[in-house]
This record gives sequence, C-alpha cells and structure tokens, in this order.
Amino acid sequence: MLKRLFVIFLILIAGSSLIARTDTTETKKKKSSIEFHGFVKSDYWYDTRQVVASREELFLFYPKGIQLVDGKDINDEDYVNFSPVTSRLTGVITGPDAFGAKTNGIIEADFSGVTNADINGFRLRHAYGLLQWEKSELLFGQYWHPMFVSEVFPNVISLNTGAPFQPFIRNPQISYKRIFNSFKLQLTLLSQRDNANDGPLGYNGVYMRNALVPNVHVQLQYKHNDHVFGVAADWKVLRPRLATDSIITTDKISGYSGMVYWKYTQQSFVWRFKSIYGQNLTEHLLLGGYAVHTFDPVNGRETYTPTNHLFIWGNLQYGNKFVFGLFGGYAHNFGTSAENTGKYYSRGADIAYVYRVAPSVSWVSNKVQISFEPEYTAAAYGTPDNKGIVMNAQEVANLRLLLTFFYFF
Repeated sequence: MLKRLFVIFLILIAGSSLIARTDTTETKKKKSSIEFHGFVKSDYWYDTRQVVASREELFLFYPKGIQLVDGKDINDEDYVNFSPVTSRLTGVITGPDAFGAKTNGIIEADFSGVTNADINGFRLRHAYGLLQWEKSELLFGQYWHPMFVSEVFPNVISLNTGAPFQPFIRNPQISYKRIFNSFKLQLTLLSQRDNANDGPLGYNGVYMRNALVPNVHVQLQYKHNDHVFGVAADWKVLRPRLATDSIITTDKISGYSGMVYWKYTQQSFVWRFKSIYGQNLTEHLLLGGYAVHTFDPVNGRETYTPTNHLFIWGNLQYGNKFVFGLFGGYAHNFGTSAENTGKYYSRGADIAYVYRVAPSVSWVSNKVQISFEPEYTAAAYGTPDNKGIVMNAQEVANLRLLLTFFYFF
C-alpha cells in the first residue's frame, strides 16, 4: 500500500513538474507587448472667410453663409490660428494566440478633446482587439466606421480627411470579415459614441440606443494586383423621442446608404475614388440628417423623413521624398424623401451643394514631414422648400492656406 502511494506521489510530482515546465513555457509565450508610436503635429492656417468647423476651426467643413449686419456680410472676414492638439499617441499591442487565432490590438488617443469645450483634452480615438484566423478575422472595440474604409481614404493634409465628402467617424463595434481568395466580405454591427446623430437632445448616441437596433453594415471588397474595389450597404434606425409632454411615442427614422470605391496603386502613383448615396449621415460629419414629416399640435407627436445626399471624391498622389497630391470633392442635396414641416435635425439643410479642390505638396526627410495645402471650398446657400430642395442658392467660398509640420516616432 505504501509502495503504491509512493509511486502515485512520484507520478504527481513528475506531473506537477511537467505542468510547471509547460506553464512556464506557455507563460513565456503569453507575454504581451506594447510599442508606442505616433507623431507630434502642428498646424498653421489662414482662412479668407469665417467657416463652419470644429476644434478651434481646425476641422473645416465649409464656409459660413452670408449674414448681413448693417448691410455688411460679417462672415466675409479673415481668420488665422495655430494648433498642436492633433498630436497623437498610438499603442500597438501584440500577444499570444487565442482560440486558434493570432491576436493584436490598438489603443490610440490625441489631445483634441471630444468637443470644442474640451480642446486639449486627451481623448480616445481607437481601442480594439483583433483575432485573425487564416480565412477570417474578428474585431471588437472602437475603430473607423466601415464607410470610412481604412484601405481607401483621401491622402490630404487637412484634419478633415476629405469631410464633408468622405466619412469621418469612429464607432464602438463588432466586425467580422471572411476571406474568399481575392474577395473579403465584412459584416459589422455598430453603436454611436463621440460621433452621433442630431435630434431633440442635440448630437447624442441615445437615439440609436433607444431604437434597440445597431447600425448594420455589409461590405464586399475585391483586391487584385494593384487594384482595390468595394461596394457596401448601410442601414440604421433612430428613435428621436421616448415621449412628448403628453404621450409615449415610438416613432423612428430609418436611413439607408450605398457606397462604391476604387483604389489603384502603381509604384509612386496612387489614385483613390469613392461615391456614396446616403440618408441621414450627420454622424459621419457629412451633410444631411432628417426632418419632421408631420406634427400633431394636440399631443406633440412627430414623424420623420430622411435627407438624401450624393457624395463623390477623387484623390491623386505621386512621389516619395516630395509627395504631390490633388483632392476634389462634391456633395449634392436631393432634399427629403417626403414633405416636411421645415424643422430639421440636420447639417447643412440650407445648402444645395458643396465642392472642394485641394492640391498639396509634402517634403519628407526621415521622420519629419513639412506639408503645404491650399484648400478651396465653396458652398451654395439658399432656402429649402417643403421637400428639402434648396432654392435660390447663392455660392460663397473660402480659401484655406494650411502649413503643417509632422515629427513621427
């Protein structure tokens, strides 16, 4: 009996030793690491007109409309500013395999704050984990909305990155991609955080949360040699109100969007293109939103109708040490899907169209880049009719001269 117990004891010790060695080996494999990268960035700019913008006017949308005071347009005034707030810190995380997948992640922040009132505040940009199998991947956390398309977005110097023609939005999400040879199919479910739709409470993600339905996005991408092509469809639902002063209301507003894009790369030359026809895209920092379709004065109930906009942009880039670029964008307002009462939760409801032309040149030396970009943006302001079509539009324009310094690390 004692002999058997002794043998069992030796086996347990040996097993424990083996487990310890295995755990030690696994522990060594399981060590995660993080590397910090980013850049110090400083922008210096001059505008020939007052502009609709955010972050101390660094993030430019379009020029302000005509506003007369004593017969003078007070928005026809120059503006100048300097800012380093978009300096960025990125933590690139690598770790051990999990569920048979390679793992990595990103934590990224800058100093531009969440709102203008929070300028200089350290705010979260990206925070996600990524599981990568041979033919699929799963992303969870906060990252670019799939309509941004991280493989195909404008290479411009301005912080707006092509907005209001190119989506600029990061969302909490869960995103699954499946690879079929040269094709990649993506399904993403998203919520809203910093970037949110407009509504009775202002810009707020609560409208999507109260609708109980996440933003749904499906995208098919094809890569072949020097080309990247993609098509996508997007759908979201908002519940602007839970109640009026007298009744519970469950009225919602849906928005549908479609997107196509293309990128061509050949040595030092890159061509990018994207077009979106979409409804209620306020949160993407694009034109549009929704309007009140009907209003019941007895109980305060509202129904809603979305705006419809077309967005197109193209971007040329050439060079390495000296990089030359040209961006052109156009946005057109097609009004609301149904008649409306004139009450809007929207960006640029009184704008018929916006266009932009922005050439650029960058001088790159090791970790330092100096860039200059003149950005000409025009917007046509008028009066929307009962279907949101802007009538009697009058064009105003702004020329921004932007000088930017980068120090990458």
